[in-house]
Amino acid sequence: MSSIPYIANLYSKAKENNLISGIIIFDIIAFLSYAIGIIGFFYPGDIGVTFGGMVALLFALKNRKDHQSAFKTAMFVGLIGSILSAISISAFELVFFILSGGFDFIIFWSFFMTFFLITIFIGVVLGLLIGYIYYRKDRRELKAKSNSKYTDEYLENLLKK
Repeated sequence: MSSIPYIANLYSKAKENNLISGIIIFDIIAFLSYAIGIIGFFYPGDIGVTFGGMVALLFALKNRKDHQSAFKTAMFVGLIGSILSAISISAFELVFFILSGGFDFIIFWSFFMTFFLITIFIGVVLGLLIGYIYYRKDRRELKAKSNSKYTDEYLENLLKK
């Protein structure tokens, strides 16, 4: 039994729900890159969070609906995706501290706040940057359509005559 139809169905559902899919993609890529290779420039995993955010934002903005604003969509995916990434990464780190010394809420809170502040910064900056790029692209396309000599209304009026 082939799994290709299931993957195609999953992809089409992900395109329909681009906001939720973007958030999930952000969290999965950021978490897996942190869990597999804990490297980074400023803190362990910042490269993974940046890569996950870029992939998720590009997916969400590429598949957005007509009524969705590029800027708002990017900010929403960047902000919520980074919050979920901070929770999953801090929970992952907490497992190792629970195994070594037991559960302590203060340690969890300190992990969460550390990852939260850094991932929020990365998610919001990526959301602003990529959202602005798509916003400018949409404005340019709209301006090109409005500057056209032959609009849809003009062509429809010609057909009626």
